[in-house]
Amino acid sequence: MKLCVVIFTVLIPTIYCLSDQEEWQQFKTQHGKTYRSLLEEKRRFDIFKSNLRVIDEHNQRFNNGEETFEMRINQFGDLSQEEFHQMLSLQKDQIPSRGDDFALLDDNEDLPKEVDWKARGAVTTVKDQGHCGSCWAFSAVGAIEAQVFLKNGTLESLSAQNLVDCARGEYVNKGCKGGLMDYAFDYVKDHGVLTDKKYPYTSDTGLVGKCKKQGGVKISGYKDIPEWDEQALAKAVAVKGPVSVGVDALHMRFYSKGVITKKSGCKSRRENLNHGVLVVAYSEDYWLVKNSWGKTWGEKGYFRLKRNDGNTCGVATIASYPTLD
Repeated sequence: MKLCVVIFTVLIPTIYCLSDQEEWQQFKTQHGKTYRSLLEEKRRFDIFKSNLRVIDEHNQRFNNGEETFEMRINQFGDLSQEEFHQMLSLQKDQIPSRGDDFALLDDNEDLPKEVDWKARGAVTTVKDQGHCGSCWAFSAVGAIEAQVFLKNGTLESLSAQNLVDCARGEYVNKGCKGGLMDYAFDYVKDHGVLTDKKYPYTSDTGLVGKCKKQGGVKISGYKDIPEWDEQALAKAVAVKGPVSVGVDALHMRFYSKGVITKKSGCKSRRENLNHGVLVVAYSEDYWLVKNSWGKTWGEKGYFRLKRNDGNTCGVATIASYPTLD
């Protein structure tokens, strides 16, 4: 994707497009990229150029009305599709069966057409998980943060690092190598989770990090939402607050804005899920989802998924939310 700027002269504006090399230098500076050797940098530059072509072709289709979302280069620009896939770390092989006893509203009661917990102040700022496969931890603490806010009116970031370091062993999760929100909820029920201030995020140290502290906010349990049931997911979001979900994020790497649909290539079955995120709102047309790839990714750290279109990207396949006494 060519990055072009408009330079205004006295009479005629001139459009100037950066070369691949200029975009590469800008990318390295913006994201603090360094490489071990010239050979490695050349390999990364080749991947970067290939990604630029993919983005450019996609955006041409978007401008022609053939795609539903736009792309742009971001921190993943020097990764191949295979490397990006390896970063995605939801422990889908450990997903338990879902319950079928979910009921929050009478069947005759209408759901609100729109719900937005972000606008209501129940959602903390977007975080960046970095190179650690800790999406599951950020999704879990995001859901707990909202429940604490709804109970006592205070909003504070809870520690994903606390879960990365401590919710292991009997809790199945594997730190930076992946995990699952339900197992994170099990840990918080038993031991609690501390605030970010008391247990700051360190990104990569969770690979072999020891559990430093325990305590903090506890939950009474969690509720699983029946698989593939978008109506039940909407009920949970409307009545209970933000909900932790798993999605297939393989084709979201360069998402910039718009609504992601099944046309992106994303799958919906549990074996395809690879990323833990947080549904914080919905409209008649889409789910608004909080990600953990930083504020500069997507729509200020968020993305939108098509709603009521056959469980887009698996948004309703393993949804769950925590409960407080």
